[in-house]
Amino acid sequence: MLSPLVTGAVEFRGASRLWLGPGYDTNARRDFVTSNAAPQPDGFLFGLGTLDGVIEGERFRLGATWDVAARKFFVLPSEDTIVNSVAGDFLFALSSAFSVGLAGTVRDRRGADRDYTSLVGQGVVDFAPTANLDVRLRVGATRFLFWPRFAYSFSGPIGDLTARYRFDRRHGVSLTGSFNPRTYNATVNPRPDDVEPSTARRFDPLFVVGAGYSYRGPFHLSLNYSYLDMTSNSYGETLRRHRLSATAGFRLPGQFTLLTTGALQLSLFPDGIFLSPDLQVVEDDENSSTLTVKLVRPVHPHVDLDARYALYVNVLPQRTVSSEPLLYVRHVFSLGATLSF
Repeated sequence: MLSPLVTGAVEFRGASRLWLGPGYDTNARRDFVTSNAAPQPDGFLFGLGTLDGVIEGERFRLGATWDVAARKFFVLPSEDTIVNSVAGDFLFALSSAFSVGLAGTVRDRRGADRDYTSLVGQGVVDFAPTANLDVRLRVGATRFLFWPRFAYSFSGPIGDLTARYRFDRRHGVSLTGSFNPRTYNATVNPRPDDVEPSTARRFDPLFVVGAGYSYRGPFHLSLNYSYLDMTSNSYGETLRRHRLSATAGFRLPGQFTLLTTGALQLSLFPDGIFLSPDLQVVEDDENSSTLTVKLVRPVHPHVDLDARYALYVNVLPQRTVSSEPLLYVRHVFSLGATLSF
């Protein structure tokens, strides 16, 4: 949220961070587990770099972030990945309560047969009548390009609304909503009882609603619930999802900090499941029940050491009456050093 400065001075702030380290992945190919198949583990080297910059004046704010992440496996080079992500926004204060602007993100992922490019551009309206309340409306368009199977690319308008209220310095609540009707390059999957194949384009109106609570005091805690509904005209692509998540951070003796996140997810497929590439494109932390634990300790004003563990679990319903449910399990361990400036 933009807070106009009292003076007419222009201020620049910037930061950079680089995380490097080795790790071990028990399911490097991200395969589903069945009685006839087992996931293949592998070690990897990982790097993540981030650059942030903000220019802020009396009535405007211009900010940008660039993230680049790369993972190199030892035995399975086909699973190597590199991800570039750029986000930027410009806000101009019309008054002490209203700001307008533009926001955009570009994300490009290459490797492991999941190459995609995601583009989002939106106009922004911010409303902050008091120090305790802020509301943000964003409306624009999105284009998603899935390069291995271009038919699963989509485009459409997108809008989201976020409202936050802070009772005091420690307690706050939030409400979120998003709507994105997606038109795909693909035609619909025919129903089993269809006599002739359809030439209609796949169309998935997608909306998400959520609510959250946050606490900032001797420790940090946030609780969030979201519901996703994607009712598709393509057989087997309709999805409804409930997701409950919690994030906590604690200061420990010896300058250690413990950060943990857990998410419990229930996915429902009213038509049964059709395994489209959409399920593989979404990252594990967005498409699975998860548990992550991170232990951090600074060893220098600009250097932190950390140990991380992540568990991803997803259970998909059986595709036929006689088949077994699909189980996805992945454990990831890593050690690293973070350099920040």
